[in-house]
Amino acid sequence: MRRSLTDYFTRAAESYERWALPQRESARRLVAFVRPYGLTLDLGCGTGFVSEAAVNALPVGLDRSEGMLRVYRRRFPLAVRGELEALPFKEKSFEFVLSNFSLHWGNWERGLKEALRVARRAVGVALPVEGSRTFSSFPFPKAEEVLRRFPGEHFLLELPIPFEGLELVRFFHYTGTSVYEGKKTPSVSELKRRLPTFKDAFFKVLYLKIEL
Repeated sequence: MRRSLTDYFTRAAESYERWALPQRESARRLVAFVRPYGLTLDLGCGTGFVSEAAVNALPVGLDRSEGMLRVYRRRFPLAVRGELEALPFKEKSFEFVLSNFSLHWGNWERGLKEALRVARRAVGVALPVEGSRTFSSFPFPKAEEVLRRFPGEHFLLELPIPFEGLELVRFFHYTGTSVYEGKKTPSVSELKRRLPTFKDAFFKVLYLKIEL
């Protein structure tokens, strides 16, 4: 599954920025919440939404998708291919570590532990959680479980997905939400049948800041 998901994001890298509007907005909110500066790890950087918003930081991107990193490096030269659950960095290598819409793709608990290991000042996370209204039955983590294991300053926000009809289907396709654990959302024909009854999609997002 990990390889297929990586391949999927690699293929979708060029189209990702045009469709991932909630993810971009989430990155802005996360940076405003944490206010990173200095050397900052953009964990699961994708094409660079967090790095783009973090104007007071020197960003280093990490992602498992070479396609995403190829787009990221067009604006930000410091980038490493790697896994969120096994970061290739020494302890306290970064002032801040930020993760936007990335930890839910793998073992979020292990990923958070790794983020805390390599951070010096704080870790900031924007994590879609259970309660999100999407076509997918994606197994988003429960906010209560995340906070029980990793307490910190936090808030929850329903982030609208600004697409309707077939554009909503394309959004889920191009941003990867239609792929998880080797499964996919319903077929396009089935989604078309369900469109009239499916409105007001949103991600329920947990914003969490853990200071060290």
